[in-house]
Amino acid sequence: MNGATAAATAAATPAATTVAGTDAWAVLQQLLCGQAAAAEGLANALRVDAYGLTTFGRTDALDLFARCPLAISSDAQVLVSPQAIAVIDDMADGRSVAAFVDLVDGVVARLWVVAATEKGATAEPAVAVARDDFMSQLRQHCQGDPTDHPGLQAGAWPGIVELGLATLGALVALPMPPAASSSQVWVMRAFSSGPSVAALYWMRVHATTLPRTAHHRLALAVNHPFEDGGHRQAAPAHRRLALSDPWSEPAPVSF
Repeated sequence: MNGATAAATAAATPAATTVAGTDAWAVLQQLLCGQAAAAEGLANALRVDAYGLTTFGRTDALDLFARCPLAISSDAQVLVSPQAIAVIDDMADGRSVAAFVDLVDGVVARLWVVAATEKGATAEPAVAVARDDFMSQLRQHCQGDPTDHPGLQAGAWPGIVELGLATLGALVALPMPPAASSSQVWVMRAFSSGPSVAALYWMRVHATTLPRTAHHRLALAVNHPFEDGGHRQAAPAHRRLALSDPWSEPAPVSF
């Protein structure tokens, strides 16, 4: 797959240090290219959410990426921790792609790819249920709990929330109807790697039209701080953001 819908919040970011010799990182690169050599480093029950599709099991995952390979360049920004890997890369057309991996004892157990949606990708039919996201009267545009993310360093959570709000703000620049004020983003995964942080978000974007319609997207944001007078600060120039295409919405099932 060549393209990915993406947005950058600022100027180009220098690549973070790639952890050479990390077995899980090598396995991830092999998996994203559909290489069978990755199999030993994949969980049997591996779940992959990529290109608007969901697969279960390492065989289906390898088949998916053999059909739609995603080669990561040497300029990619890679953050690694014992529990996760986050990578964000720029394609030749200037768009960004990203991947986020859950690791269990060094084995790839879960993978999300933030990229374009494969043509013809569909979701399983589902029963439509009326919902009101604001019954609690808490209009929090970025939702999450820092205790769900033990890989984050102390004090990093406000920056994760800020990155989440930036993902919503990035949608304004896309060729799509404006996002309604009820749009929200959820922190699915977040961790620190040295001074840098990475976060995977699930977005529910409401249109401003009536009746209200919505779609979902994945987003991955990486923030790499810089030194300013001996104090480490968040620099917009070192922030990178990748947005997926809208995921397919389930066809309604009627009884």
